[in-house]
Amino acid sequence: MQHLDQAVAGAHAKLERRIQGYLRSSGLKPSCHKGCYACCHALVTLGLAEAEYLRARLSPQILARTERVGHARLEAIARGKGQPDFPTRYFLGAHRCPLLDEAGACSAHPYRPLACRGVLTELNPRYCAPGAVLRLRGRARLEYEHQLRGHHGPEHYLKIPWQRSEGLAQRLWEQEQAIRGFTVIGELATLIYFCGLEGFQQALKRGARATQLYLRSAGVLGG
Repeated sequence: MQHLDQAVAGAHAKLERRIQGYLRSSGLKPSCHKGCYACCHALVTLGLAEAEYLRARLSPQILARTERVGHARLEAIARGKGQPDFPTRYFLGAHRCPLLDEAGACSAHPYRPLACRGVLTELNPRYCAPGAVLRLRGRARLEYEHQLRGHHGPEHYLKIPWQRSEGLAQRLWEQEQAIRGFTVIGELATLIYFCGLEGFQQALKRGARATQLYLRSAGVLGG
């Protein structure tokens, strides 16, 4: 839907402006850079509109890989979706994002979801690797904690970009509900995989109830 594509692009542009304004006013400079992908092992949550927007802009090779990963993740998500610590445990398993290219750069960086855009730090990016903070002991732990300030949280990530990305994601979901009548919120690779399935597309056309039944049959509804 064109209106949804415009809503997604508008939300992305708005978050970028807000983050850049915050960084200028705070004097903070992120340590994140191209090829730094320590944080790119998490389960990324996005809505259906962002998944459709992203899917349409992936190269055939990256799309095929993302669909394979999404299909493989179905069982894990269906099994663990009701467990509050499932996202954390999955991140600690160091599952590489399928959007990364061979050099470790995001192949879809201009179109990445709001959830990815809000993850920034000005500390050493080695802290972002799965389990890195949990493994800190003794002097290394004290050194890490000594660097934390009021603008951090959760952990060493910049609080304001994180909060603004979450707020804009919520508003985007509300926009989609107003346009489509409902939305689906899920994990990046899995939702992109679903978007390529004829059964899922037919369910979307029939509305919220049919989509709920489809996702329930796949074992991923709720959680």
